[in-house]
Amino acid sequence: MRNLFAFVVGWFFFSLMGGTSAAEKIRVAFVSPSPSLSAPWIAKETGIFAKHGLEAEVILLTGSPRLVQSLIAGDVDYALVGATATMRARMRGGDVVILATATNVSSQKILVSRKSGIRQLEDLKGRVIGVSQYGSEADAFARIVVSKAGLRPDKDVTILQLGGHPQVAAALVAGKIEAGILGGLAFLTAQQSGAIVLTSAVELKTVSLGPALVTTGVTVQRNRDSVMRFTRAFVEAIHYFKTNREGTISILRRYMGGISAEQARFLYDENVELFDELPVPTEKGLQAVLDRESDPKAKSFKPADFVDLSFLKEIDRGGLIDKFYRK
Repeated sequence: MRNLFAFVVGWFFFSLMGGTSAAEKIRVAFVSPSPSLSAPWIAKETGIFAKHGLEAEVILLTGSPRLVQSLIAGDVDYALVGATATMRARMRGGDVVILATATNVSSQKILVSRKSGIRQLEDLKGRVIGVSQYGSEADAFARIVVSKAGLRPDKDVTILQLGGHPQVAAALVAGKIEAGILGGLAFLTAQQSGAIVLTSAVELKTVSLGPALVTTGVTVQRNRDSVMRFTRAFVEAIHYFKTNREGTISILRRYMGGISAEQARFLYDENVELFDELPVPTEKGLQAVLDRESDPKAKSFKPADFVDLSFLKEIDRGGLIDKFYRK
């Protein structure tokens, strides 16, 4: 009788909730307001997360090294963050694992002040380049740019961390620095204020990774089903970005400081082809990050040490990509 009463009470509350179990609450952080980091915004705003049983709080936390530390500390469950900072943390014993990549190319650009007189890479000699944080993807790209100019980072050129992309853009516009590494909204802000694009990671054909989707090994071990649902939602959000231009532009405007429709269209068109249907981080890109490391420990690691591709492989085997793109 007691069991029957418990069943009736349980069924009553289950019915009140619409016959479904409560959604799992998660925290997702992104490192910069950029279209390449928009998958969590899309998944939240379109109901894709809810469809997969997730109630997501999506937050901005600037600076890749800082965000990776927050992930390791358990402050967030998932992060869209620079691959360089993630892999460095892993080499130092941090419990982080890359599940996917937003893109397999970097969207970083170097912008210079019109008054700086910098018109080619060699002109960077003796100048200051602003980056978000040391160890970030912006910092890594700055060092690539300097090396391609035949210069030495921290000797021929000063690389200065300023805290985040918005701070770099503000310093560049105010004339406090002569060059800065930027992407996303901060790039657009600086460019519209008169800064000039000197070159980009795409133009330099830099082998790299864009933002990585990262969680911890503990999360994977303890709640594999949840990670599977999150990864499915991530892949579905990329499909939305690639196939729903106007809907995506509306979301970009909301999450990127209320930018104009014209600005959002520009950013959308610049980024849409960078997304892969199945967001698998390339071995070549992972190895390129390792090859740029000065830490001797990097030589003892291989790309497979940083990733868990089992979730994407399961999604691929299940035919989800064919269902989305080849109907």
